[in-house]
Amino acid sequence: METKDLAKKLKELRAVRGMSQEYLADESRVSLRTIQRIENNESEPTGETIKRIANALDVELTELIGPNSVTETSDLKATIIFLKKKLSKTIESSEIKTFENFIALLQKLKEKDLNPQQIEAIESYIQYLELEKVPSFSNELFKQKLSKFGKYLKNKLHFVPNNYYTTRTAGFALAFAFGFVVQANIDYTIKIGVFSAALLIIGIGVFMDLRIKKQERSF
Repeated sequence: METKDLAKKLKELRAVRGMSQEYLADESRVSLRTIQRIENNESEPTGETIKRIANALDVELTELIGPNSVTETSDLKATIIFLKKKLSKTIESSEIKTFENFIALLQKLKEKDLNPQQIEAIESYIQYLELEKVPSFSNELFKQKLSKFGKYLKNKLHFVPNNYYTTRTAGFALAFAFGFVVQANIDYTIKIGVFSAALLIIGIGVFMDLRIKKQERSF
């Protein structure tokens, strides 16, 4: 790989990560002067140096020395940084909530023990959303893309929001049971039976959520 290509890619990745040269030097245990020389096309680093820099940037080695260009939403970590930058520039409560929800969702995914196929699918869809192309004033578009991303996780990757089934079964079962309980002309034993059925339905929801959580499919 030519040093000018490495220099360009290193600058791009460092900018996406929001890292200064000094911070990257500390994280990678590579001298600041070496970082500067690489970015100025003044030297060709050793394999060990490139490996340390890639580790500090939290990218695969091929991402640092590969031919593909880098975008602000090229992977989970970069997208979180991108959204945090957006969050820091807004004072609108609705926008703050949207960005915080988006960041929280990505953080949960990042902390999961995802397999390579899941990571590739998630990051490919993030790139498909093209968040960096959304106008800074268009909070509604960010909300729509967050909604689309959530549906993609649920429908395509079978990830489910925390307590998804518990919340829905409880909402339905309690409303149904309450409708019977308040009726004065219904036999007491029927009311007990309906209430017991409601608890059973909620229990099924809890069981399903626990199984999903055990399978690492909740977010």
